[in-house]
Amino acid sequence: MLAHRKSQPIAPRHFRGFTLVEILAVVVILGIASAIIIPQMGTRDDMRAAAAARTLVADLIYAQNQAISSGKMVYVKFDVVKNKYTLLTTASSGGDVALTNPMTQTAYTTQFGSSARGWEVVAINSAVFNGADATFRPMYTVAFDEIGSPYVFNYTNNQTNDLNDGSVVIKAGQFTTTVSVAAATGEITVQ
Repeated sequence: MLAHRKSQPIAPRHFRGFTLVEILAVVVILGIASAIIIPQMGTRDDMRAAAAARTLVADLIYAQNQAISSGKMVYVKFDVVKNKYTLLTTASSGGDVALTNPMTQTAYTTQFGSSARGWEVVAINSAVFNGADATFRPMYTVAFDEIGSPYVFNYTNNQTNDLNDGSVVIKAGQFTTTVSVAAATGEITVQ
């Protein structure tokens, strides 16, 4: 016969804690992750370059729309040395006149490298239209006609040519963003 055993109460299990090695491993992983992530969060140069590129795209589209609505050429003149660009049109008396910014009611000029918008580290790295870099030939600019087609205007020769290719590179810290204007259509893309 089987002997009856008295049922013994089951003792509560004790949950064991973390070992020192496990805690140290977690601390090391968190330290490495914070050393990599926190410095990148502090600069956010990628966001500054993207914001400056969006501003440039909006201004190029505005220039194109102004050319269509006014029936006059509208120019976007880049000054890479002074780190700015200006939207211009032809005055009725001749010569160029800056468009009025509808928000600020001042001359339509966008200045990078200033602390006004937190763009102190943003720069126009290059502005190249039909192979001519505006850094070395600041007389080149992009223009839009009354149907929104893009052109390149040469201030030295006072000559307008069809745009074959055009791009502006915005740089903030180590990050760059390229804004391109397509030939014939004037389509604006960001890369």
